Amino acid sequence: MNAWFHFLHYWLSFAFRAWFKRVYYHHDAPLPDDGPIIYACTHPNSAIDYLFAPLITVKPTFVLVRGDVFEKKILNAIFRSIYMLPVYRIRDGFSSLNKNEKSFKDCYREFDNNGRVLIFSEGVCVQEKTLQPIRKGTARLALDYIHKHGGKKMYVVPIATNYSRYRWFRSTVMVNFGTPIEASKYDDLYAVNANKAYEALTADITGGLQKRFIEVENYKDDHLTETALMALRLNRLEPRRNWLIDDFSVFQEERALVDKLNANPELLSSEWYKKAESLELNAHREGFLKQHFRVDLYLFQLIILSPFIALAYLTVALPYGITRWLINNKVKDIIFDTTVTVYGTLVFYLIQLLIITLVSIGFMGIAGIFIPLSWVLFGALGVEIVDEYLFALKNWKKLDRKEAYQSLYQEVRSLIK
Repeated sequence: MNAWFHFLHYWLSFAFRAWFKRVYYHHDAPLPDDGPIIYACTHPNSAIDYLFAPLITVKPTFVLVRGDVFEKKILNAIFRSIYMLPVYRIRDGFSSLNKNEKSFKDCYREFDNNGRVLIFSEGVCVQEKTLQPIRKGTARLALDYIHKHGGKKMYVVPIATNYSRYRWFRSTVMVNFGTPIEASKYDDLYAVNANKAYEALTADITGGLQKRFIEVENYKDDHLTETALMALRLNRLEPRRNWLIDDFSVFQEERALVDKLNANPELLSSEWYKKAESLELNAHREGFLKQHFRVDLYLFQLIILSPFIALAYLTVALPYGITRWLINNKVKDIIFDTTVTVYGTLVFYLIQLLIITLVSIGFMGIAGIFIPLSWVLFGALGVEIVDEYLFALKNWKKLDRKEAYQSLYQEVRSLIK
């Protein structure tokens, strides 16, 4: 099991590193190691949301997902092998709720070994920067483990996952682990009224998530806030080469700006927004004010990097193409776009890599192993240089407007000083 987890961890880290530019994370307090943990996680980006906890903590973590996808035996075996357990909702049919008992027993078995289980506590996936009402299921599982199963300890850790863009290649993610909540603090209330204890713990989970989640109050007109955030990122150029970075300041900065605009949407004038539109301010401008090359140097960079980017793309072209075909023809809900793109491309990539390995060894013997290794190396190289390439490609024509971009940034920055 441990070797299987590390295999999954390696390749999923590779896939996530290719898709996401950076992952900033923060712990409000150290994760407890003297008892099991339930992660109460936000759910804005489908199954992508689940992976950050095990990738950051490097600990096996089970996740409760919608039970209807487990109905086929093959899928049931596959999903359980990748740390997924089914949970059934009323919408799946009232009779299906009885099946939850087995999943809860599986959870209890993990808890008995100080294991970790993640729950999407909102109970629904909505791609908005708005926290959905937290369901009582997380609290029920935590408290029932102690009071009905006989568990000695249980912690609930809120996880708020914030994306710069939900379906944008090379977007940034901010993952915040809230203060662990010890379930035993509700013992007295549970003894009097279990439902009141569920409600109290649910309220504390909600509070923990609200502290660490960036919420846009007027989501019907959220493009104004998103434009302001893109202006704030004009001066952000990460000097650290790490992909996972323990840094709370990026979240604090973006949260402060959004809170200001929530309180007063007119802090930025209509003229400011018109200027941003005329400058074609978009996500590709991140770090624009920190880059100092001349136009000719960016063009030279494009020429130099293009062959390596082409080689890197060659390694994923077929897996990515198959995945996009599936999305366009089989996936009806756009909310699954990133999930299917990342996971699907990885699965087909590994199948392709296996075929290349078998064929090359078949023709060349053991020396043939260098071909698949080179294949992986080209892909890893592409991940390392793709941001520089995309920046040069998207921005070299905009260098003469640097002062105009600077004024956009300064006005936004002044709001949070």
